Amino acid sequence: MKWVRSFLFVTFFVMIFTQAGFTQIDETLRGMIRGQVLDESTQSPLVAVNILLERTQMGTAADDQGLYSIDHVPPGIYNMRFMMMGYETRVINNVVVNPGRTTWQQIEMKSTVLEGEGVVVTAGYFSEAKDAVVSNRRVDYEEIRMDPGSAEDLQRVMQVLPAVVSGADQDNEIIVRGGMPGENLFVMDHIEIPNPNHFGDQGVGGGPINMLNAHFVRNIDFYAGAFPARYGDKASSVMDISLRDGDRERITGHGYLGMSGAGLIIEGPIQGGRGAYIISGRKSFLDLIISSTGLTAVPKYYNFQGRIVYDINPSHQLIMNGIYGDDKITIRDEEEESGYQRGVENVRSWSHQYALGLTWRALIGQKGFSRVTLSQALNHWDQEVWDENDKIYYTNLSTEIERTFKVDLTYQFSKQIELNIGGNLKSIPFNIHQWADKDTLFTYDTSVDPPQQIGIYQNYDEYKHDHDLTTLKAALFGQIKWTPHSRITCNFGLRGDYFDYTSQTAIDPRLGFSLALNANTHINLALGQHSQAPSYIQISEHPLNKDLQYKYTQQIVLGFERLFREDIRGTVEIFYKDYRHVPIRSAQTTPDPFDSSNGRLLSQGKGFAKGVEFFLQKKLTGNYHFTISYAYSVSMGYDPRYHRTFHWDYDYGHVFTFVSGLHFNLIHRSWYQRMTQNFFYKIFGWLLPFADQVEIGIRWRYLGGRPYTQPLYYPQLQKWFVDETVPYNAERYPVYHRLDFRLDKRYMMSGWNMVFYLDIINIYGRDNIWMYSYQENGTKKEILQFQVFPVGGITIEF
Repeated sequence: MKWVRSFLFVTFFVMIFTQAGFTQIDETLRGMIRGQVLDESTQSPLVAVNILLERTQMGTAADDQGLYSIDHVPPGIYNMRFMMMGYETRVINNVVVNPGRTTWQQIEMKSTVLEGEGVVVTAGYFSEAKDAVVSNRRVDYEEIRMDPGSAEDLQRVMQVLPAVVSGADQDNEIIVRGGMPGENLFVMDHIEIPNPNHFGDQGVGGGPINMLNAHFVRNIDFYAGAFPARYGDKASSVMDISLRDGDRERITGHGYLGMSGAGLIIEGPIQGGRGAYIISGRKSFLDLIISSTGLTAVPKYYNFQGRIVYDINPSHQLIMNGIYGDDKITIRDEEEESGYQRGVENVRSWSHQYALGLTWRALIGQKGFSRVTLSQALNHWDQEVWDENDKIYYTNLSTEIERTFKVDLTYQFSKQIELNIGGNLKSIPFNIHQWADKDTLFTYDTSVDPPQQIGIYQNYDEYKHDHDLTTLKAALFGQIKWTPHSRITCNFGLRGDYFDYTSQTAIDPRLGFSLALNANTHINLALGQHSQAPSYIQISEHPLNKDLQYKYTQQIVLGFERLFREDIRGTVEIFYKDYRHVPIRSAQTTPDPFDSSNGRLLSQGKGFAKGVEFFLQKKLTGNYHFTISYAYSVSMGYDPRYHRTFHWDYDYGHVFTFVSGLHFNLIHRSWYQRMTQNFFYKIFGWLLPFADQVEIGIRWRYLGGRPYTQPLYYPQLQKWFVDETVPYNAERYPVYHRLDFRLDKRYMMSGWNMVFYLDIINIYGRDNIWMYSYQENGTKKEILQFQVFPVGGITIEF
């Protein structure tokens, strides 16, 4: 198999470099930790913050610019503690120090209200997403890298949360609390990105491969519901990605080669450290491993990403971001036995996408900051579908562009009152050209074998729609954070969105409340409305779709949060989520199975989701970490044919995830040092689970059976249809579960390092069904999700 040859090729390189590394280990080498401490609300530097490197005698204090430096640190992984009167104590775990290199950090600390007998809150190892009251998670790069089965895909990492599921292994779409694809907002350094994926579907937010480079990430704030008013035009969730600066001291980088592709990152200072840049490029090699994924077609992709930051002065900063991705795939029916093309014979799909943005960030004294961003995001699709006779019967040539002017301001009047206001204006040119050939439904004589065509049952007209226009979107928001007492925090927000094409306006109130029962226990409540405009592909499918309204959810979340120790936190949340004005096809409103919507959508869908979620996490302290999450929920939609409810597509019922990992820092162990000098170990050591640093992780995930609608086979038409007797989603696929495994081995040399990684998805080879492919002869085939899927390679850090 091709992927085996690729694996052996990578392993050969690992062996060579590893052997070289054994002779270069020098435990006298040291690294450095440098960074800056900022106030979370105002982004102003914090002076005299006490900083300790735990389990050592090393520490320092931040200077008048919030800068700090700890030099001559032995290589390893550390926890760092940041302490200052009037601020929550922060503990940063998993700080990696490499010999001869500088580890740069940007730390934000949250101020507290101090009142005589008030509660002094310790954040410990956990940091909340900004202004979040409920249903949030903040992760950094090391947590992304260590997550088994995610292959450093930013969206797949979020699936450890009890609120998040996806439709299939082959797609990283974020689906939250019984919702639908396309309901998550992606923000990267204040730039909104419609879909950050290779091979992404139009109008949604998922795809097989996220094109954002995880090595650029400083942290990700994820909101799984009831999010603050500064975010909008999405009904369910938000992923806000903050990127790190490049190295401000010297030119560094790393390259990686593996079974999924190759890439290179270079970063370095600008004008003596007044600024910094970081750039990357990646190219796929998926054709070498594609047979193990259940696909035989060859997807090809590449992407580039870059970021430049420049300090005009201590109070003003410019940040420029850019990302570009290009992807191509051709699937032929005779090659594709898995049915990945979802029922069509042959598919060609070419697409590219990019996002560019420039942000000016300005501090307002010690009281706040503002951000002004100009950006443009583009998605382009060029698709064709043809039959077994090479006759094209569907085409889609579409380009969607969003040009955005975005501004927000945060101002802290006092420790008790903080104001956040802002808005955006979008110019949206898009052209969507869709064509589908006319079709005929024939009747057949089934008394002969094979069945013979004898007549025509129904004709379907050609569908052609060309949509070229420019429209506008606008939004304004305001939010007040009020802390009347050290135990109480209240957030009041209001947001308004306007879509010029539909002439629709949405007004969304938001409210959050948190009560500290004691220093480690909180009760949290959030409720609000979250509106979402119809997608550009939806409004362009039919002229009458101009009357589509904003879809919206009304959400209420009640949570209980407990910090058991600084490194262990648990939450329990119950939620209710009501859907209104969901776009559905007009054919779904009638019982006629042969009805055609011809692109017409109606804002008549509605439904609800409710459930309870448990989340328990231990951060990496000592040498292990774990996460346990469980959710039970019910998600129901409304069937307008018979005015009854049915289970929505992502109503899994039970969702359980367990993640755990062990870390071993062996570089200073005397037995390991002796072993590395052994001749046989130098030859065969690459086969053993030993290195200067070793990390082993597993993830097991279980989902209840996903609902689906079982169509009926009409032999006389040689087709499957959902007729008037078939209830929606009355059947369920078998339950889903899989076990993933990850191994990382890091070797440290003077000024450079090497990391070998192996990520095995579905290690015990569970046959999880994605969907059924219904054949013209009345049979159906199982389309499976990922089989055993190994991804491995090496990274060289220099």
